Amino acid sequence: MSSEPSLYRSCQSRPFQIPLCWALLIAFDLCLMAFAMAQEPQQGSANVPVQTEEVSIPGPTDASKDSIRFEAIDVFLDSGDLPLAAWQLELRSLTQDVEIVGIEGGEHPAFKEPPYYDPRAMNNNRVILGAFNTGSDNQLPSGRSRVARVHVQITGPGERLWHTELTTSASSDGRNIPAELSIAKAQG
Repeated sequence: MSSEPSLYRSCQSRPFQIPLCWALLIAFDLCLMAFAMAQEPQQGSANVPVQTEEVSIPGPTDASKDSIRFEAIDVFLDSGDLPLAAWQLELRSLTQDVEIVGIEGGEHPAFKEPPYYDPRAMNNNRVILGAFNTGSDNQLPSGRSRVARVHVQITGPGERLWHTELTTSASSDGRNIPAELSIAKAQG
């Protein structure tokens, strides 16, 4: 009688040796992909394209090359007459001398708390922000509203170029809605 575990023996008897845990993981991934591909968009949901834009934010021209300053960038979404319940966007600096150092919530009570984000992504001059609120339509913002404030550390003089991408914006019933993303240097 062998002292080797039976799982080990069964792996050795297979012509293509792949650990059972890897086989299960691959099967799970395939099922997940099939499930995701089988999903159909909700009827009546708007086919809203991803909105991307590059925005220049001015900075002081008289600062020295090695000077460090802190600024805040306000992130605005304008959903027109429709109440905004959820959103996700990407903000990325196209210059390497910028570091994202903090995230604040918005001005409307529905998005007062800081949005969700990946702290590790902030180390790469890039952050994906997202927030949702399950309140009723009369508790959600419509029109132009500041949904977040991003704090940055900048080295050197001059303007900085930012890439913005609004991935999704949705109503309280989960339908995609059109919205306009804009950013600006925070005032005050």
